[in-house]
Amino acid sequence: RYDPSKVQIENTTSPPYDVISQDYRDRLYARDSHNVIRLEWSREKNPYESAEKYFKAWKHEGVLKREDHVAFYVYHQVFKKPDGEQVTRAGVIGRMKASPYSEKEVIPHERTHDWPKKDRLELMEHTHANFSPIFGLVSDPSFLFDQSLEPATVNPPIADVDEMLPGGETVRHLLWKMDDPAAMDRITRIIQPLPVIIADGHHRYETAVEFHKKHPHVSGGEYIMMFLSNLQSEGAVILPTHRLLHDVAGFNQYHLLDKLRDRFELLIFTSREEGMAALERDDTALTLIEFAEDPKWVLLRDDHAHGRDFVKPAAERLEEEILIPLVGLSRKAIVERANLLYPHTLRELNELEDEQLWDAAFLLRAVRPSELQAVVERGEFMPQKTTYFFPKLLTGLVFHEFGDQKSSNM
Repeated sequence: RYDPSKVQIENTTSPPYDVISQDYRDRLYARDSHNVIRLEWSREKNPYESAEKYFKAWKHEGVLKREDHVAFYVYHQVFKKPDGEQVTRAGVIGRMKASPYSEKEVIPHERTHDWPKKDRLELMEHTHANFSPIFGLVSDPSFLFDQSLEPATVNPPIADVDEMLPGGETVRHLLWKMDDPAAMDRITRIIQPLPVIIADGHHRYETAVEFHKKHPHVSGGEYIMMFLSNLQSEGAVILPTHRLLHDVAGFNQYHLLDKLRDRFELLIFTSREEGMAALERDDTALTLIEFAEDPKWVLLRDDHAHGRDFVKPAAERLEEEILIPLVGLSRKAIVERANLLYPHTLRELNELEDEQLWDAAFLLRAVRPSELQAVVERGEFMPQKTTYFFPKLLTGLVFHEFGDQKSSNM
């Protein structure tokens, strides 16, 4: 990890590379010459060779320093949910064997695309390291896992970073080293029988599996850096991902409403707030549609779904029952995001609506942790842009380098 005597950790960390803009990347470059963005998402001509060069140099200079002892890292994120309630996501960072999904030890909830995996594989082949952890969830209703993390937090944290998000929110990131063998062994024994659901990092996890398959003789290459948290805890916050429809040729909201009446019960509201409140409390409601013209807010209810043992996630039903057959989008257009934007908050939705012409917005409820668990236990997938785990983990707090080294595994 970074040596705090040589750098200020708040200047060297970064959000995950896949959620930041090129403009923000430039700001991270300017913040510190040792910012982890130079490793994760270099802007140089050959980003992979550049990352390899910087990683070696920083280790040689002592900017990055290996721990003297095997350790786990207890990690807290303190933040406010959209309703203003402050919560803490607690978990642990360690290394875990990257087993194929067929072994059922690690379970995905989203499908992936090839290009990001090619990019991450080349970075891994050049650096033989992980710079950011995969975000995984275990289900522990007894909270033994959470209790096992608490002893580490009686000591001062080794990192304490306040991150300002683009929307003005602040997330406090706290990190403690846990190197007590008994405490580490307890965490390992609690985790081992539990399947891990990937929350964020599907592409990087699958890349780790592929890396070991291609390079079986690289020592330590079968492991991946993983952050694990309890699906049952207060920190398992999933934000909704809404859909903003735009540039659909011949779109007519009244024609769409006529088609929807044949399939759903339509309820009209006079404000977004009233419609969203109804969406949250009514389990038969699929989506609140927002139009530019009256009726502006229309809630779709489906009594046929009520009482079923399993109902598909709203995002999947929206695609299968509305966007493809009624709006006329193709599956290819959805995958390529040709006519859809994906705001996570109502503030983001407002900004997008102000910036461009749009046809309709489909507002969705957040996926509940129990719904996520039900989907993965059935061996099914959610559409991409269905779950948004908030906030994102910070990149650069700790690093996992492959090679001949003693290490404790989760």
